[in-house]
Formats: sequence, C-alpha cells, structure tokens
Amino acid sequence: MRVLRIKLKDVLKQRNITQRQLESTSGVNQARISQLCKPGRQEINLGILEKIAAALDITDISELIQFEEVADTENDEHTSN
Repeated sequence: MRVLRIKLKDVLKQRNITQRQLESTSGVNQARISQLCKPGRQEINLGILEKIAAALDITDISELIQFEEVADTENDEHTSN
C-alpha cells in the first residue's frame, strides 16, 4: 500500500531551520508545522503547504511530500479475524 509521507521535518533539519523560524517566514502557526512534522499525518491543507513551500523556496513538491510503500497491516488484521 502507498501512503503520502510529509518530509518537512527532514527538510528543516537539512536546512538547519527551526519550526519557529519557519513560522515567522511562512506565517503558518508553529503548532501546525509541528503536526506536519509528525509521522502518520492524515490530512494536509494545501494552502498551508503552499505557504511553507514558498517560505522555503521549494518549487518541486516532491521535496516536501512523497509516496512511500508500507505494509498493509490494517487490512491484514481485518482479514485474519
């Protein structure tokens, strides 16, 4: 199964930028940035992603998000019951 993975935490680390610094340059609340940095995020607000990409001067969205293969354990659990 493929899931979208947000790579914001990696991008910030590579660029040596804190969540607070990104908050001031993007206008996106630090709490929302923190949520995007956590694994397993289910929803993405495109407007917020656009602001973050603009603040980081990212023109290729694959720098921020990518598809990742994961084991489909949830379906495996349902079918084994």
